[in-house]
Amino acid sequence: MLKKFNHKWATIPKLKQINSDGGRKYLIEGTEVKYPSITTVLSKTSDTSSLIAWRNRVGVEQATKISTMATRRGTSMHKLCEQYLLNEETDDDNLDGNMLFKSIRPHLDDFDNVRCLEAPLYSHTFKVAGTVDCIAEVDGKLTIVDFKTANKPKKVEWIENYFMQGCFYFWSYYEITGEMPEQILILISVQDGSIQKFYLTKKDIIKYTEQLKQTMEKYYNVITNTTAD
Repeated sequence: MLKKFNHKWATIPKLKQINSDGGRKYLIEGTEVKYPSITTVLSKTSDTSSLIAWRNRVGVEQATKISTMATRRGTSMHKLCEQYLLNEETDDDNLDGNMLFKSIRPHLDDFDNVRCLEAPLYSHTFKVAGTVDCIAEVDGKLTIVDFKTANKPKKVEWIENYFMQGCFYFWSYYEITGEMPEQILILISVQDGSIQKFYLTKKDIIKYTEQLKQTMEKYYNVITNTTAD
């Protein structure tokens, strides 16, 4: 028998996505305030040398094919997770996405009292916005959850951007609702059928929040000024 999830929906203002060559931005409803997406910020401030080297090694055509397949399976898995947590029938025709969802589904049964699913968030403090995958109670603790997919298991040092992204969701949710989460969970479904769980508790959140602050300063002081020039 499939679990039935309870929902305690948080009240979140609507945001409008604006896509351009410079990346995605979000317009806050009822205002003229536009913030860059957290994924745009992280992509523009990250060292891309290893990605460029990989594309050169496998060739542009093959790299594009692999990236497109990864995006489709990730979108599929996210859709299936959302349907499942909404107590809906899970339905998607992407085989890789279904396989990844099959691996992750038993871990979703630890969730309950869902606050948000695919919800837009923003922070005036960090001047950034984005869409959180899920905020729910996991084993009784209010948790920011980010679903990820991977070709192979990840090492901590490879995914610090994931942790900064989670910290943005953590603080933006608190800023908007006044409800303080207790932890962050990066939940990765790997192509080989394994699952990785990376929990961030208070000490970790302090560490990666400081990194997030530095990253935002870099984006606004360097990236934005360069664009303006």
